[in-house]
Amino acid sequence: MVRMSLRTRLTLIIASLMALLVVADSVRRLYDAHDDAVAEMDSVQRLAYALLPGVLPVPPAGASPEELLARIDLIRQLEGVRHLAVEVHAPDGRLVRSSRTGPPRATPAALDWMEHRLRSRPAPRKDIYAGHEVIGYYLLVPNADDELHEIWDDYVKQTSMVVAIGLIACFMVHWAVGRALHPLGSVMHALSAIGEGRLDARLDNVGPGDLAPLSASFNAMAATLEAAVGERARLLRRLITHEEEIRSSLARDLHDELSPYLVAIQPHARLLAEACKDRPELAAHLEAAHWMSTQIGQLLRLVRNLLEHLRPPDIEELGLRHALLELGNQRSRNADAARVELHLDRHLGRLSPMHDITLYRVVQECLTNTVKHARCTRIDIHLDIDEQRSRVLLRVVDNGEPRQDVPAESGFGLVGMRERALALGGDCHAEPRPAGGWQVAVWLPLKTSLKDDQ
Repeated sequence: MVRMSLRTRLTLIIASLMALLVVADSVRRLYDAHDDAVAEMDSVQRLAYALLPGVLPVPPAGASPEELLARIDLIRQLEGVRHLAVEVHAPDGRLVRSSRTGPPRATPAALDWMEHRLRSRPAPRKDIYAGHEVIGYYLLVPNADDELHEIWDDYVKQTSMVVAIGLIACFMVHWAVGRALHPLGSVMHALSAIGEGRLDARLDNVGPGDLAPLSASFNAMAATLEAAVGERARLLRRLITHEEEIRSSLARDLHDELSPYLVAIQPHARLLAEACKDRPELAAHLEAAHWMSTQIGQLLRLVRNLLEHLRPPDIEELGLRHALLELGNQRSRNADAARVELHLDRHLGRLSPMHDITLYRVVQECLTNTVKHARCTRIDIHLDIDEQRSRVLLRVVDNGEPRQDVPAESGFGLVGMRERALALGGDCHAEPRPAGGWQVAVWLPLKTSLKDDQ
């Protein structure tokens, strides 16, 4: 369904009201014209009735009454009279003479009802005497042909003028409403820009009078929001930076402190197992020596996995692309062996270190969530740089479904991803796909200020 703008709706409402007024005025004018035509026809009938001679001279010997009726000159003079046709009839009803000179004119179809009403009016009759004998009579027949055409011509002219004025009025209303709503359009455009993350959007002067403070109020609100969001982003960046420092410190301690001890203990455990193997009196300790060697190996693998999770070893040396490829390979080696397809932009090297670690952590969390919450066989990772909008776009899509046996989580993973995106001035959204599976979409501004207040 197409939604009309407020400007169009107001214009259509006013145009509809004007159309109703035009129709009502048209009906009123037609009925007024009918009443005027009736009054004119009555007036002409009365005048003709009075002017037509009712007594004729006695005809000369040998002249018939019909010849006498045919000589009435006034009938010829009345041929140009509107609204009326005078007919002279013999006593037996035969038409002797008429002031009508041609056939009736066709009436416009829209006035058929008026023609019927006017032609159905009674035709007055006046007897004609020659001496004391009635030799015929006049029949004053209503003739509305000229009046109907005149009414129709006037109606068309007036209606055309009213319609033209109405169209001009609608255009003026459309223009005036557009001018009146122009500030609203500017506000909506600025709000949309802020909703898209462009917090530097501001309103120019939207108009005089009561609208003048609107720009100042909106700009003050936008500036306050920009400052608040900027402060929040700075705090989040500080927090994330501190988190990465802690991760690095933990990774360094695990690598430099714990790993050497485990590596040093593992050969001794193996030597103990070998020594107990050839000494029957120490056979009881052989199983314990094998168990200790196995557990030390498990601890070394666990420490190695923790080091990879805390600090990806390749992201600084080889870049984000290589780190994501390795992350995808690790996910593919998981028990469900889900296939990971990466679609990476060719220009990822231009991103800042904060972009790299943020995108890496988001992808890492998404892949972890696919293991915990979804049965999937394919995961697609799309990472693009949108030069036109100056954004980095990340989309992680899987074809799985939530597991029923997994308890509801608090959602800290999604909160963490969104906080990382907000720290750089972007945002993160996760939602189910109509075709099945889940989708996580993240956008980050390509140019981000990373200056933190000290």
